[in-house]
Amino acid sequence: MARSEKLDQILYILLWVEKEELDSKKISKKITMPFINSAIGLELVPWEMKSLQNELIEEEYVILEGIELRITPKGRKFITREQGFKYLDKKNSQEQIIIDKTIEKFKYDKISFCFSIIAIIISLISLWLG
Repeated sequence: MARSEKLDQILYILLWVEKEELDSKKISKKITMPFINSAIGLELVPWEMKSLQNELIEEEYVILEGIELRITPKGRKFITREQGFKYLDKKNSQEQIIIDKTIEKFKYDKISFCFSIIAIIISLISLWLG
């Protein structure tokens, strides 16, 4: 599973926890990275859990309340409206393809421009000589 998918899964779990709490349902476990890891079967090693947690905290999508993780309003908006990290990866990939195709097109346009200039020069020379 890609890193972006793992980050999205963590945010979805935290969103689900928040929904359960809003529905007045009690969560009996502490919402920590090891709990999230076991709940959705990510099979993360400790350093990877810490790395993912730090990334989400740095982006301000989650906060630590004691030892528990909580999703922030920014995190809710990101995962629901902006469709998360996987969508960002897809969007960036599409933008890179567009940039590559545009550069390629300019390359061929430059060649076409050169042929046009040469054709104009040849036609002017033939008019001048003829």
